[in-house]
Amino acid sequence: MPMTSSSTARSPRLHHTLREARSGHATPRTFLLSHALGCDLSMWDGLADHLAQEHRVVCYDQRGHGQSEAPTGPYTMAELADDAARLIDELALGPVTWIGLSMGGMIGQELALRHPAKVQALVLANTTSGYPQEAQAGWDQRIATIEQAGLEAMVDGALLRWFHDDFRARHPDVVAHWRERVLRCDVGGYIACCQAIKALDTTERLPGISAPTLVIAGALDLGTPPAMAQRIAEQVPGAKLVVLDEASHLSVLEQPQAFAQALDAWLSA
Repeated sequence: MPMTSSSTARSPRLHHTLREARSGHATPRTFLLSHALGCDLSMWDGLADHLAQEHRVVCYDQRGHGQSEAPTGPYTMAELADDAARLIDELALGPVTWIGLSMGGMIGQELALRHPAKVQALVLANTTSGYPQEAQAGWDQRIATIEQAGLEAMVDGALLRWFHDDFRARHPDVVAHWRERVLRCDVGGYIACCQAIKALDTTERLPGISAPTLVIAGALDLGTPPAMAQRIAEQVPGAKLVVLDEASHLSVLEQPQAFAQALDAWLSA
């Protein structure tokens, strides 16, 4: 079935896409996919098409990104999680299997803690449950740089963390696409999301997550290294950790097949 596109009725209006299961059979799961800072819902195109063979798949642009509204910040992770909960309610999605990468994984943690009845299962990729003090200072520096010189001043540094050297050499078109995508972000919305990320601190609350959880890390991820993923997996009861080889921060783009295989294996276990 074709993909449809719409926006929520309540503010901030969140742009989203819906793929119904192509099999035409009853769908055992509804997936809700949440992207990384500076990206948009198209980050998930490959995985969403794969999942839509058998399942209903919804992707959305977070506030301040893509075609969604960008209310004045700062934002909190709780607000971003409540955005997702509102989207689930407005579309009557029922409990969802959440897949979030980086900021999307941070939102997923908060969603599972604040709205547990809305989360059937949880996939947290290339993310963290909090930053040490020195890393928080790094977020302050990034915000100050953007305020002074715009997104252009930090985008190339971000791309170095997102994609490893070999991938950048082999796929310059992909790197160029995501560079352009970052530069199209609403500057105020991007900064407001940075403020939410800087203040993230869910580590001590993670044992309260009851949803089955898969944690995915990239072996080459410098932004949210495997040790951060391991900390989440150790805190969430029964969580499974998978580390993808030859994957940096945007692992679903660098290693799409390995990402999908890890997900499929966990879902069928």
